[in-house]
Amino acid sequence: MGSYDTAVKVILSHCRQAALEYFLGLEVVESEVMELPQETATLRRSDFPIRVRTPEGRLFIVLLEVQSRWEQDLPLRLLEYDARYRLKTGLSVLPAILLLTPSGAVVERFEDEGLRYAFRVISLAAMDARELLKTGNPCLYPFVALMKGGVELFDEAERALTDSMPAGPDRADLLTGMALLSGLVSKELPQRLLSRRRDIMMESVAYEMIKKEGYDEGMQQGIQQGLQQGLQQGMQQGLQQGLQQGLQEGMLAEGREMVLEALAERFGPVPHDIEDVITTMESRRQLKELLRLALRVQNIDEFRKLLT
Repeated sequence: MGSYDTAVKVILSHCRQAALEYFLGLEVVESEVMELPQETATLRRSDFPIRVRTPEGRLFIVLLEVQSRWEQDLPLRLLEYDARYRLKTGLSVLPAILLLTPSGAVVERFEDEGLRYAFRVISLAAMDARELLKTGNPCLYPFVALMKGGVELFDEAERALTDSMPAGPDRADLLTGMALLSGLVSKELPQRLLSRRRDIMMESVAYEMIKKEGYDEGMQQGIQQGLQQGLQQGMQQGLQQGLQQGLQEGMLAEGREMVLEALAERFGPVPHDIEDVITTMESRRQLKELLRLALRVQNIDEFRKLLT
């Protein structure tokens, strides 16, 4: 599934509690996405184990499997993941599938001889987008396009998200996730969102991470068209390709290389004094700001002045 589960992961990193409460009806006082144990290397990235604590003190795991479409062997795969986490942690597991697109073959129980396994299915296509908007929680708005009536409410949800959240990485990440998920139902929606909010979205490390992992064909066309419209400021084709590789989240080395690559594409070999400063940067926020400067300044001397 690739970039869609990445989009959900980005959204959950900011809005995990809101999603658990709205989609699963849980009361949550504490939640944490668990790392995949070493011996579960076969688990896919679309598997999100979340350790949850309720107001009563109950501790358990929500095993959230994100699927763009239903697959026949999904219940057995979920059962495998479920058993692994029960054995690893000794905690009970609430298995759930977040289904991003409609399907006619969905079941919530698997039975075979003596085996009976039940799980929750959250079908976004069956949920009402207007009801979600009534919550007033912009954290959930990235899912609107995938819900009933969501395409018509997409612009309203995007404006509400943008207007109700302060400028910063949280808003940028949510808009990026919203654009990517909307590509499941429309090629035009992500392009439209990019044309309006590209400056905000480019502040998101998630935006770079998603580009690095690759797009669904339809989403790729929307993203590329939006970038071509939004970045027609004299950048060379090679720099655009460099941007598509993106930054890998949490890796400072990738951030430094991105800044240096942008400077080299625009101005040629990077002077040693500038390279020395960039290669010692230890702040992701600073590196993102430097990348924006590298794309906007007129010459290397202007960049040097801003850098110091």
